[in-house]
Amino acid sequence: MFPTLHREKTTGLFVRYTGHPPDTRIDATIIDIEHAKIGRLGIGWHYLVLVDGTIQICRHPLSIGAMDRDVHKMHNIQIGCIGGRDRETGKFSETLTSAQRAALEELYQELANTLGVPLEIDESLEKFTLAQNEKDEAAEAELEERLDRAEAMMTGA
Repeated sequence: MFPTLHREKTTGLFVRYTGHPPDTRIDATIIDIEHAKIGRLGIGWHYLVLVDGTIQICRHPLSIGAMDRDVHKMHNIQIGCIGGRDRETGKFSETLTSAQRAALEELYQELANTLGVPLEIDESLEKFTLAQNEKDEAAEAELEERLDRAEAMMTGA
């Protein structure tokens, strides 16, 4: 976890895709490295929902997130969902799995209960711009290569 500035109040949840194809090999460790490469102090999400529905805590939940520091989003808990891009075309795609949907619903309820406040949920899982998509395609090729190397090392191939 990478605590940043303390968030005085929490009013909402900000949910977005990570911009990856849905891949079970992608987790908080992989995204932490990617975010560090672009100058962030570690992973920007508070929580990350993996393809199988596992929820990983990434940043201290009461800190200001590092994904979007818009004034109206500084009071939000930021949740990333692995996915949002079609592996074949590299274009935006709705990739939310039923396991991710169930995990999100459980997380929403748990956060509302824990914080004791009603939360506004911004779950548009926004589309990516063409420029971002092209940048993501190059990063995806590099990520695939790293994942393949790591997998080969683990299996001894």
